[in-house]
Amino acid sequence: RIIKHPRGHALLIGIGGSGKQSITRLAAFASGYGLYEIRLCRGYSESNFREDMKELFKNLAARPFVFLFTDAHVAEEGFLEYINNILSTGIPPALFDDEEKDAICTQIGEQAQASGAYANSQGIWDYFVEICRNNLHV
Repeated sequence: RIIKHPRGHALLIGIGGSGKQSITRLAAFASGYGLYEIRLCRGYSESNFREDMKELFKNLAARPFVFLFTDAHVAEEGFLEYINNILSTGIPPALFDDEEKDAICTQIGEQAQASGAYANSQGIWDYFVEICRNNLHV
């Protein structure tokens, strides 16, 4: 039920092997949401994590996603700062540069205007952030 609510997030605590990831995958599937999980590899750094976050947020404009993030995914402490920003403000600050923001605003501009958002770039960006906040479940 948690992920069916806009901005619904959950922290699952339990011993290893108790099915926390399995139940998250099942809940995402049952809700019809996409599931996004980072893939750690040798040399995975904050810049890789940032690129993964960009990909996730671009997908959020189209449909809801569950972002499965476990303690094993914390390769660097900076990852937790990104998660904190996602939970508190909806999007990490300065995730996208100006060119990427313009491309996103162009892509969702008609959808934003149809929903009543302001026609300027800041209004469309605010609409994008709001859609991402509602469609992301951590």
